[in-house]
This record gives sequence, structure tokens and C-alpha cells, in this order.
Amino acid sequence: GMRAVVSAARRAATAAAAAPTSGGQSAVAGKKCAGESTALRQRAKALRHIDEFPEIYPDFVQSPVWNRRVPLREQLERADMLERRMQLDVPEFYVGSIVAVTTTAQYLGAKEHRFVGICIRREKPGLLHQFTLRNVIDGQGVEVMYELYNPTIKKIETLKLEKRLDSDLSYLIDAHPEFSTFDPHMEPVAHPAGTPVPVNQLKVKLRPPPWTRRWEVMGPAGVANAWEDATPWYKRKFHKTKVNDYEKYDLIAAYRTGSTLEHELKVEEEMQEFERQRHAAGLTRRRIFRSAAAAK
Repeated sequence: GMRAVVSAARRAATAAAAAPTSGGQSAVAGKKCAGESTALRQRAKALRHIDEFPEIYPDFVQSPVWNRRVPLREQLERADMLERRMQLDVPEFYVGSIVAVTTTAQYLGAKEHRFVGICIRREKPGLLHQFTLRNVIDGQGVEVMYELYNPTIKKIETLKLEKRLDSDLSYLIDAHPEFSTFDPHMEPVAHPAGTPVPVNQLKVKLRPPPWTRRWEVMGPAGVANAWEDATPWYKRKFHKTKVNDYEKYDLIAAYRTGSTLEHELKVEEEMQEFERQRHAAGLTRRRIFRSAAAAK
């Protein structure tokens, strides 16, 4: 995955910097990079770094658009997001988890609305972060997009904590209804603390084409035999290719779309300091910085 690519790039850069060189200036630069890497590892150990940070907290990851990465704005947004998380308990969930969201609105009066579905997307950084739930109700597919920091959200529950083979399950709209049907009254499935989050290896079966997107060339891992199911007309008109196949030659693509360890440690430090201040003041006992897999 992208996380592995970033880790490999970090290791390659550290090894290249620490390799013996003929020039004195290059050797000094190598020692400096190696020292910074060691300092980051020590800092990560002290902060109890969560390796799955970009997946658990995608809203705290920097924007993939570089000219939108304004440090002051990001810091102010994070402060607002932490305050909101003290009012709303945001549980750990991934794309592929079964989630229930309870909302209220002015036109509902004192009533509340609860929707249960599978999380098929998590997108946008910061206060703009959104997640989408999908379920099939009375034979009709329903997708509800929620803004994570919308004050009308009263409660978020993770009914089943798991991952899927893809980070975007938009293809469920073209799949058979049974792959998107979940009981709105299902009971929560407890996840044992300290155990890895399971990855559901399910491969969905798509309905006959045409589809909303060309899944046969996008190649999602969670779709079974998409190219074989394409119509003969599509096979004649288009050849089987991979979308964005050129990205494997882009050596810095992971740095644009991924997350750096330095940024993650900075955010984790802010989270833990925020928790300590609120707990010391006796305002709350809620925890923000947590991980089911890393729990002890």
C-alpha cells in the first residue's frame, strides 16, 4: 500500500544518506539525515506512535494539494477539531466498517435520526472531512454523506470494526444489493483490545454493465472478475489497461498523497498535550488518542 511505499522511501533515503561518500560535505549531510531519523524514531517511541495514524485519523492528515498546506491554518483547524472531539466521541472506524450515525435537525424537533451502513468513503482533510455510509433499504440503495465535524451529529457508533481490500468502496453502487444490505438494528460486534483490525477478504460481484465507472480498468481488489463480466461491445471498443499505471514511475507520488512521520508525530504530540490539559482540569475523561490494535 501507499504506507509501505512511504516507509520504503524513508528507509532508502536514510540508507543513501548514511552510505560512505568521497566528499566531506556529502558525508556531513549523511550523518545529519541519519541523526534526524534516529531522533524521529526515539520521539515516536516516546509518544507511543500509532502506525495506522493516517487510516484512523485521515482528517488530521495534510492536504494532498501542496499550496493549501498553510501551517497556521492547519494548527487552528486542529485546535478546533480537538475541541469538537471532546464534545463528540469519534470512534475508530475504517472504510469497510459498519457504522451507525445518530443526527438531529431543526425540522425533526426533539426526534433523532439513526442510519446504519457500511463506510464506503473517507475524504477531504481537516474540518472538511467527510465520510459516506451505504445501505440497501426496501430494495433501494441509500448513501448518506456526513461531515464529521457537523454539530448536528449526536453520536457515532462502530458496530463492526474491520477493513476491506480497497480504500474506496464506491463500486458497491454497481454490485448486487446483498453486498450493501445491513440490518439497521444490528448489535455491535466487540473487537478484542490489542488485536489487529481484521481485513475482510470479500470480493463483491457486480451487476451486468454498464456501470457508473469502468471498474474493469480501475482494477479494485475487492471486485471479482470485472473484466470478464464486461460486455463484448466494451471489450471491442476499449483495450484492457490500468488507470494511472504510470504512477509507479513517479518516485515522489507517495509524499504528495501520503503522510510524513514528522507531521504525524507533531499531531500526536498536540493530541496528547490537549488530553493532559483537559484531564488535569477535570473537564472530561474522554480519550482522543487511541487505537484498538495498539491498546494494552
